[in-house]
Amino acid sequence: MKIAITGTIGGGKSQASEYLRARGYEVYDTDKMVHDYYEKNGRLYDALITMFGHDILTSTGDIDRSKIASIVFNDYEKLDALENLVFPHIQQDVNRVNAQNQIIFFEVPLLFESHSEKAFDKVMMITAPYSTRIQRLAQRGLDEAEVNRRSKRHLDEASKIEKSNFVINNDGSLAELHDCIDAVIHKLRGEQ
Repeated sequence: MKIAITGTIGGGKSQASEYLRARGYEVYDTDKMVHDYYEKNGRLYDALITMFGHDILTSTGDIDRSKIASIVFNDYEKLDALENLVFPHIQQDVNRVNAQNQIIFFEVPLLFESHSEKAFDKVMMITAPYSTRIQRLAQRGLDEAEVNRRSKRHLDEASKIEKSNFVINNDGSLAELHDCIDAVIHKLRGEQ
């Protein structure tokens, strides 16, 4: 069974993934997949240089993801082009994973935006109140204006909740998040 972990920015998707790994579950991180695609020998390295030019490279020839982010979050046409390049590769890799007789998780921040939800058997959404998310993201170096700018292109929270099978409101302690995840796992095991 393939389970997508998605949610709001700063909601706690990575915390959920870390806990699931600690519990022994296989968790694929689609952001990590994308980072691998961007490596010098990665499948999208040359395409990214063609798309954005050599200015996105560091002095050592690596793709500078922060340069790409500053381009695409200020030009939605370029963001669309990047998504159209990247999303099919993610879907292809997800489809290759055999999840028969086991539960495998995939952290997919832009699940609904990439229209990838059909590749999964269930969707678990992690969210938190706006003020909590802003506080968490500030610790990662993102200010509220940057969060709002990035979130403009995301599906609204209510729509994500409606499309999800499980919704976890991560506004409590880490132990409470773990308890909620354990409850989801219990339900998933009952459906196997």
